[in-house]
Parts: sequence; C-alpha cells; structure tokens
Amino acid sequence: MTENKRTNDPEGVRRRIVDAAYDAFVSRGYLATGMLELRERAAVSGGAMAHHFPAKRDLGLAVIRGRVSEAVQQTWIAPLHSSADAPTAIDHIFANIIEELTRNGAVSGCPLNNMAMEVSQHDAEMREGLDAVFTMWHEALSAKFETDVERQRVTGINPTGLATLVIAAYSGAMAMAKTHQDAGPLVDCRTELAALLAAKYASR
Repeated sequence: MTENKRTNDPEGVRRRIVDAAYDAFVSRGYLATGMLELRERAAVSGGAMAHHFPAKRDLGLAVIRGRVSEAVQQTWIAPLHSSADAPTAIDHIFANIIEELTRNGAVSGCPLNNMAMEVSQHDAEMREGLDAVFTMWHEALSAKFETDVERQRVTGINPTGLATLVIAAYSGAMAMAKTHQDAGPLVDCRTELAALLAAKYASR
C-alpha cells in the first residue's frame, strides 16, 4: 500500500519567490523587475504569488528584511565577530569580495546599496527597513572599533565616525565597480583603508 505524501510546501514556495526576487532586484533592479517576470523566475502560479505577496511592495519588504539583511550579516557582521580586530576583519572582507567578483567576471553591486538608491525616496516603510540594515551594519562596525580601543588601548579613534567612513567607502567603491564592471575600485579602497587603519592603530 502506497502512502500519499503531501507535496504542498507553502514555506518552500515563499522562499523560492523571495530568492528569485532577491536575484532579480540585485541584477536588474527593483523598479525594472515586474511581478510576471518574478513568477516565471520562481516557477509559481499567479495564485501562489498573490497568496504570499499580494503586491510587489510586500515582496520588496520581504527581500530587505530577509535576504538583504542576511547578506550583510554573512558578508560583514560574521567576519567582524570572528576576527581579532577591525582592520583584520575589514581587509579579509574586501579580499573575499574582490576574489568573488573577479571569479564571476561581473559586478552586480551591493544588494543593500542597490535597493537603497532605488526605493528610499518612494516608500517610507521600505526606507525604514533599509535603514535598519544599515544601522545593524554600522553598530557592528562601531562595536568592533570600540572593542579594539578598549583591548589594544588605541587612541585617536572615533568608532562611530570610522564605521561611517568604512561603510561609505565600501558603498562608493562598489558603485564604481558596478559602473566599470571591474573590481579595481574595491582594490584601491581596500589598500587605502588598510593604510589609514594601520596609521590610526599605530597611535597607542
């Protein structure tokens, strides 16, 4: 006797839609991607799409709060927690990103920055979601710099300001790399940030 198995998987369908949307928003942009295209990318019916995400905005919020937030946590925050100090973590992060972009031969940009540039002026709730991710990133960097100040007795460092500088430098370099379709700006940014942080950490 064969036992019937339930094939319906609402969470799996939802995850597939969010994954497809994340890839599309990063590669093509939020505004340029239509719901029909997302249905085709996720291979779901119109009914399934409408059930999970009645509007594109709902899907955009899910991508920001889920995949974009996860990307920042994996790319930046986890290495910050596992590294000896902030300069080591930042250099390691840049090296990994540069290696990946060079291997792929294409630059799609920073998911957070891409969406922030597109939607921040158009939707308050999406802007708040993006701001929450930036805040999480900034707080993690600031905390790492503060820990270095306490443990290594580094002087002349403003952890909050330095965290802002690192995020701004990375975001700008990534935007330039996307425009040039070349990781060169990130290589330059990595070199200059390393020199700057080395000089600051020499003040003890």
